[in-house]
Amino acid sequence: MQQLRPVIRLTDTADRPSTAFVLGGGGNLGAIQVGMLRALYEQGAQPDALFGCSVGAINAAVLAGDPTADGVERLADIWRHLDSDVICPPGRLSGLLLLTRKYRSLQSNDALNRLLEAALSYRLLEDAAVPLEVIATSLYTGREQWFRSGPAIPAVLASCALPAVLPPVEINGERFIDGAVVDNVPISRAVAAGATKIYVLHVGNFERPRPEPKRPIDALLQSFSIARSYRFQMEVRVPVPGVDLVVLPSIDPGPIRPNDFGRSRILIERAYAAATAFLDTDHRVAAGH
Repeated sequence: MQQLRPVIRLTDTADRPSTAFVLGGGGNLGAIQVGMLRALYEQGAQPDALFGCSVGAINAAVLAGDPTADGVERLADIWRHLDSDVICPPGRLSGLLLLTRKYRSLQSNDALNRLLEAALSYRLLEDAAVPLEVIATSLYTGREQWFRSGPAIPAVLASCALPAVLPPVEINGERFIDGAVVDNVPISRAVAAGATKIYVLHVGNFERPRPEPKRPIDALLQSFSIARSYRFQMEVRVPVPGVDLVVLPSIDPGPIRPNDFGRSRILIERAYAAATAFLDTDHRVAAGH
């Protein structure tokens, strides 16, 4: 199964659009979004609202505190110093361990909590400098839950709670897991909020044949990846009247383990180059937006 090529759809409008950035999930590939953001800001695009899922919720939350080019560079510095204790599984997981270990998760979210405490300049979502919404999945109902007010850190931790790897997060008596389970790239939420120009930062938006699974755990993880991609593919194929949808190209990172953060710097640079070339070619960014 192949990922979609970068796509762009525009509608004619004389009105200045309300611009949203949608940041999807992707674990350690979240560094790619930093390069995309750098390119967008250099081209004059700035968000009126941010929508984040999983690692995209982390990036969106940090940017929402300082939605400027300087804020993007601060985010880049965070990624250059990240390590595998924060938002990814241990390096060597057996299928038996993953399925039978008698704990809520394979690791705690303590390191990620500390990172967010240091990185966020606000504590309530409604106090962010630009409106921010992050998505999580209810363990009770299986439905999506959007957070746009209340404590920011628990909401972001919930959005990032990769099943089996990071623990569910309890908020107001209900437990939540990774938002990517129900909506990895929440384009429809930005549409529903009234955005008329949407930039989509999806780190999985590149072409590569899926490898043949060699172990049961490989098949399980690959199935989860396919399920996460399905809604995105459907949403970008159906035009939305009055909405300019710009899906930035991602990059193929090549073979990279989920716990490898040593390539964040090069991923940022490669993504920046790809996004800059895409935006330069299509001339889609107007000054100030």
